[in-house]
Amino acid sequence: MDITVKFRQLFDYSKLPILIVGAVLAALTIAIVAMYVKSLWVKKKKVEKPYEEPEFVAPDLGKLKVTYLAQLDQIEAKFNQDPTQIRPAYEGMSRVVREFVYKATGTEVDKFTLHEISQTKFQGLAKLVGEYYQPEFDQISEGDVRDSLMKSRRLMSEWN
Repeated sequence: MDITVKFRQLFDYSKLPILIVGAVLAALTIAIVAMYVKSLWVKKKKVEKPYEEPEFVAPDLGKLKVTYLAQLDQIEAKFNQDPTQIRPAYEGMSRVVREFVYKATGTEVDKFTLHEISQTKFQGLAKLVGEYYQPEFDQISEGDVRDSLMKSRRLMSEWN
């Protein structure tokens, strides 16, 4: 009695999906390695330029004063409508005066703390902003808004 055994092939299914997945993985690996090598090459080739601050062009101070004095008038009008809004009035004055000095000089005092402003040549601004701090940041805002508006207007008007 002859017994014959027929074995099945090891892979009895299509090899095409395995080949496709293998090719895609190989392509991704090559792409990632190529991008890494390229980034290293670009960094090596790239020369850092030193930062150059843009040249400041002085604005027309007359127009600038008119614009920012008008903003102070708006703050005063809002305060006159509701005299209990002391804090927003001082916040507005601080923003307007700092922005005015920034536009007039190119020094970014609108982003400076009071200590940083006091280290600059703008001592009038430092004194004025110092007066704003207590009504602006205290729990209970107390201050003479009209007097502070007058001082803010004087600082802008006398600016040159």
